[in-house]
Amino acid sequence: MTMKENLGLYLNNKYMEGKECIAVKMVISMCNKDKVYKVVVEKSKNFKLEDFVLSKSGAATTNEIARILNLARSNVSAILNELVREEKIIKIVSKPVYYVEKEIFIQAFGKRIKYEINFSELINVVSEIKEVGVEAFGFDNIIGYNGSLKEQIEQAKAAVVYPPNGLHTLIIGPPGSGKTYLAESMYKFGRRKGLKGSFEVLNCADYYHNPQLLLSHLFGHAKGAYTGAFVERIGLVEKANNGILFLDEVHRLPPEGQEMLFYLIDKGMYKRLGDTEERKVNVMIIAATTEKIDSILLRTFIRRIPVIIQLPSFDERPVEEKMEIIVYLLREESKRLGVDIIISSHLLALLSLFKYEGNIGELKSLIQLICSKAFLANFQINRKFIKLDSALLPSKYYKKEIINTETFDELFIITPFGKRSIDRYDLYEFIAGKYHELKSKGYEEKTIRDKIIDYVSNFLDDV
Repeated sequence: MTMKENLGLYLNNKYMEGKECIAVKMVISMCNKDKVYKVVVEKSKNFKLEDFVLSKSGAATTNEIARILNLARSNVSAILNELVREEKIIKIVSKPVYYVEKEIFIQAFGKRIKYEINFSELINVVSEIKEVGVEAFGFDNIIGYNGSLKEQIEQAKAAVVYPPNGLHTLIIGPPGSGKTYLAESMYKFGRRKGLKGSFEVLNCADYYHNPQLLLSHLFGHAKGAYTGAFVERIGLVEKANNGILFLDEVHRLPPEGQEMLFYLIDKGMYKRLGDTEERKVNVMIIAATTEKIDSILLRTFIRRIPVIIQLPSFDERPVEEKMEIIVYLLREESKRLGVDIIISSHLLALLSLFKYEGNIGELKSLIQLICSKAFLANFQINRKFIKLDSALLPSKYYKKEIINTETFDELFIITPFGKRSIDRYDLYEFIAGKYHELKSKGYEEKTIRDKIIDYVSNFLDDV
């Protein structure tokens, strides 16, 4: 074999070795890439927008991944940037830089982004959510969102996100069924989906006897439009531009007011009262009524509202949801009063069985009334808890034959953070035992009573 042939064979072997080396490196690189991506995914499982802004939790850094996988930082950095370009992860630009799995980030953020986002933008988003409330993350806070109200919630979501400005909506339901709350939740959901404008409210009943003032409040007026109109005024329609206008008790809107809304609904145009200039506005209208719509609203108005949502009364709700609503209202009172609330399973059952003409609104008032009575009874004693029983119910709810059947099998303790049950027998056995113990030691009745109150407070704190 000639020298030239030997040289060619040598070079060819080296070339093949190089290709094998490159191939091995590529396999190793692919393995590392998978490992890096898995670490990011694992860290992202706990990603929540507010938690990240406050404590940088739920995301991974280059140094952290390098330490976990025992890889060179430069290699990890290169892999992370490659994953960003492939749109598998999101880069949060800060010091240090953080990485989050893309779909988890988008679910928390509420908007699609391609590669990266600045930390300052996340701060602005969280601040905005704080302004409109935690409900901005969706309808999950509404009791029954996945039960008796599932269909209504789906209608509400579809109405809000429908391009370009949402679908006008009419909410029907008895007083106190949650029409206003649903409208507010729709707005907060819309804010998360990019709605920029404000939520303006007009209770049409407030202007029922003064249609001119109602129309002025709704559409605004020009200077001199009527007696007393000394300056021009911006109406709620203009204030709600790029947002939502909520017309509560819309059945109180006079026919001329409904007709003036036609042009706004059809063309997105309106005129101020006493003005000839047409103005452009992008606004979603949500109206609410307690009445049968065919008898109180113009047919031409109803035809212009594509989404109609019917809310059930409290009595129509499933028992589980009734109980959940009652416990939620008790928790709110526990927060307000700064004490735990003890309630029997019997009273909970009674509250769920009563007929409330005012629905949840009336139930809320009843709970506040019995809590205030219990709080007043304990005001001087300064206990850490109040106890609710059937005797606190007003006479219209008080049914002696029902209350005499009250059992003593279970107590519930409602705190600002939730509900827990205790065995009622244990509590009364505890009280009886302490009474006999103190009595045998010669204490007076008043002293025994005061000491037992302290013991019960400590007992409940330890449950």
